[in-house]
Amino acid sequence: MSGRFLRNLLLGKDFIESRSEYKYGMLRGQFGLLIGAICFTYIIIDSYNGVYDFLPFYLLGIGVTFVIVYMNRQRRTVASSMLILIFANILIYCFAAIDSPYSGVFLYFCATAAASMVLFGATKRALGFTFAFISLALGLIAFFVDWSPIPKPYQTEFHIQINFITNFIIGLVTCALIVQFAITRNNESERTLLANQEKLQKLSADLQVSQERFRLAVEGTRAGIYEWWVTKNNISVSDRYKQLLGYDDPDEIVIDMSFYRNMVHPEDADRVAQYMQECLAQGGAYHNEYRIKLKNGDFHWFLDTGIVNHVKGAPHYVVGSIIDINDRKKAEQALLQKNEELEKANTELDRFVYSASHDMRAPLSSLLGLMEIVRLTNKNEELDEYFDRMRKRILTMEGFIKEITDYSRNARLEVVNDQINLYDLVQEVVDSVEFLVPEKKVKRLVNIPRDYQITTDSARLRVILSNLVTNSIKYSDPKKDDSFFRISVNEEDHHHVIVVEDNGIGIDAQYLARIFDMFFRATEMSDGSGLGLYIVKEVTQKLNGEIKFESVLGQGSTFTVLLPK
Repeated sequence: MSGRFLRNLLLGKDFIESRSEYKYGMLRGQFGLLIGAICFTYIIIDSYNGVYDFLPFYLLGIGVTFVIVYMNRQRRTVASSMLILIFANILIYCFAAIDSPYSGVFLYFCATAAASMVLFGATKRALGFTFAFISLALGLIAFFVDWSPIPKPYQTEFHIQINFITNFIIGLVTCALIVQFAITRNNESERTLLANQEKLQKLSADLQVSQERFRLAVEGTRAGIYEWWVTKNNISVSDRYKQLLGYDDPDEIVIDMSFYRNMVHPEDADRVAQYMQECLAQGGAYHNEYRIKLKNGDFHWFLDTGIVNHVKGAPHYVVGSIIDINDRKKAEQALLQKNEELEKANTELDRFVYSASHDMRAPLSSLLGLMEIVRLTNKNEELDEYFDRMRKRILTMEGFIKEITDYSRNARLEVVNDQINLYDLVQEVVDSVEFLVPEKKVKRLVNIPRDYQITTDSARLRVILSNLVTNSIKYSDPKKDDSFFRISVNEEDHHHVIVVEDNGIGIDAQYLARIFDMFFRATEMSDGSGLGLYIVKEVTQKLNGEIKFESVLGQGSTFTVLLPK
């Protein structure tokens, strides 16, 4: 109970977390009380001996005791320590200067010197030595210089003996307390060090276990670890990180910030930089996917995850890892492409079913009607006309069935490349379609060398040429006497360029953007299904080629097919 009272008196009731701060605070408070106790003791001794000259100094010392205790409770450690030593040195000097050297007052200088070293400790050692030197200097001055700020009192031999005994006991006790405090602090430090040593040994063993687990976990995830000290703009990476980039020898490459910035794919660089700036500003965890350049020059997709540590509201360091997800990204892209193709196929299938059923019913209905008319008539001239109409309806259905077959074959069958003579193939195509529309008289022009060779899928190229030549014939301009279509070829660096041009009716500008759409007809003169040019584009893309066109209403059209060499 008394210990709690003394603690609350000297330090207040606030909790002190630091054990060292608590001990030194108690020591300062005890020194303050010791000054007051000494002054109070001398009041009693001097009053008993009838000496009242020093009573004001003793009362001042008691007052200083209250100030020291108050400052100590306010945690003004340096100020209260300096006040203790300054007042103690002045008070001791005053009495040492007027008292006999045999009275033992000089012993208090030893106590103040020792107190200065203990109060300021190792953290403020310079102040400790300074006040110890002040105690030494004041002791020598008081011994050798005959000067005192107060008059010397009359002292008998008895008074000197009493003062010596009192000063000797108090000085000895004070020094002993100071030494005991130092010994206690040393023992506490030793016990703390031993306890910390045991904790460190245990932590070291736990750390080794954790490191082994962490190593196994990292190896299991095949992740490369990195640390980025933002304030120093310095980055360090693990050996596994370098291996993921294709560097089997860790000493083969040094990865710094400039290298790190240059190894990100140019298409991802701005996005990654902006994202990292946002993460650095916000702090916390992050994850990102981007491409990194490998040693062989290839780019692989990596998953980058980590955490940004903030100190005082600013990014301090970043710890993260990368994992190669290139196979996963390829699978995702393939799946996305398949989904897009499936969605496209479903959309086209819906349109195909609708339009196909309509386009097939129309000629069938017309045939049924013509057959009924034929059954009711017996005029030869009318029969010839009706049979001719039936033939046209059948040809329309046959063309439509052929287009459906071409579309289906292009979607299902793989590309089979072989070397073909382009001149011979064009002649076969022109011969097969030139008389599909007997009433159309269109001149053919083939500007292709007879020995021109091309490596591609001959069946698909036949489909392309057949549709383009058929359109040139079907949509020739009946108002022109010199209708023609021309097929030519030339080479570019990486392509064969096949051009099919005509001087037919052309296409209205408002329809140019839609001529490759499924079931689209750009003119009322069309009796086809609207699948031809759509199939041409699909087949060209299947051959990794490209088709371009130009058309002017009333002047003709030009289709350019680019096929890779």
